[in-house]
Amino acid sequence: MAHFIFYRLRKFTLVLLLFNTISLNLFADNDSYVAAFLDIPIGVRALGLGGQYTPIDNHDGTAFYWNPAGVSLTQSGILTLLYSNQFGSLGDPLSDFIYVGYAQEISKGFGFSVNWIRNSISNIPLTASLDLNQGDIGQILHRQDLINGSFSNTDQALILSLAKNVVSSVDFGWQYFDLPIELPIGINFKYIHQSFSGASEVEYSGSGVGIDLGAILKFKLGDFVSNQAYGDVAIGGTVRDLFNTPISWNTDLKTKATIKRSYLLSFSYKQPVRIISSSLIFLLTLDSKYEDITSLGLEYKFQDILALRIGSYDENLTLGAGFHIFNEIYLDYAFQSHELGDPHRVGLTVDLLKLL
Repeated sequence: MAHFIFYRLRKFTLVLLLFNTISLNLFADNDSYVAAFLDIPIGVRALGLGGQYTPIDNHDGTAFYWNPAGVSLTQSGILTLLYSNQFGSLGDPLSDFIYVGYAQEISKGFGFSVNWIRNSISNIPLTASLDLNQGDIGQILHRQDLINGSFSNTDQALILSLAKNVVSSVDFGWQYFDLPIELPIGINFKYIHQSFSGASEVEYSGSGVGIDLGAILKFKLGDFVSNQAYGDVAIGGTVRDLFNTPISWNTDLKTKATIKRSYLLSFSYKQPVRIISSSLIFLLTLDSKYEDITSLGLEYKFQDILALRIGSYDENLTLGAGFHIFNEIYLDYAFQSHELGDPHRVGLTVDLLKLL
């Protein structure tokens, strides 16, 4: 009985959060939470590291989400699959989050990826006993039978990425000193679709098209300080929703909302520990969207076989592990602590070109 009551309380909390998001989407009181499902960090390795990405030793195809420039570093054909329970338990989730993506190198230093993201919530109870603004709900759903029943929410995004890695060198003017650098640049084209529907099969939806831009500066610190004991450095910048992505809804109000432009700045550094055939990667990311969320992460990797990860995402603890199976398959797991339930994330990455 206690578990049932706790489950209903979580469901009630989720309903309140969802309707707050609906109101913000449709009535434009605050655009911060428009298409909020896109704020769920993509990638199992990324979540384990505190919700952030590094192009250093990256094997999956999720670079597009964090910095589309990273797609240019793909050196094969990478298929990435991901499932996560968002809220609730792994066996009884309140929300199902799925990602499928494919990234491939087209030519030397030029890559593309195509990605599909889906987050769905089914059988959300909607009763007159809930302390909600029935007027707003009526304007959104327009059907009284939904007020005393349930409804579902499905959010999806289709994202196409193109990127080019510009390899060059910087001459500092000192004798015999030439610093090799990589400067990947990339762009995302994304289509977003959100919908709400009930038992009466009435559906209201919103959709929009947006663009992201990204760039990365990557070099070896050992080359800079003339000491090969040091490792790789990567500094990245991303502009999400460059033109303030509009989401237009098909309600009678013909309402519109906007995904505001935001910025993501990242730093990562790899320190080899050659004496034990290992390495450490430290990560720091700043996200401007929600009052400058700061993410921290640390990864320990033994050869290319086992990785252990720990991080902090918006002050929530994250943990993760990765396993290299054979030569073409990577299996990753991540955990995040959260007050509405602890998401567990499982991901599979397959190098199709090597496998075939």
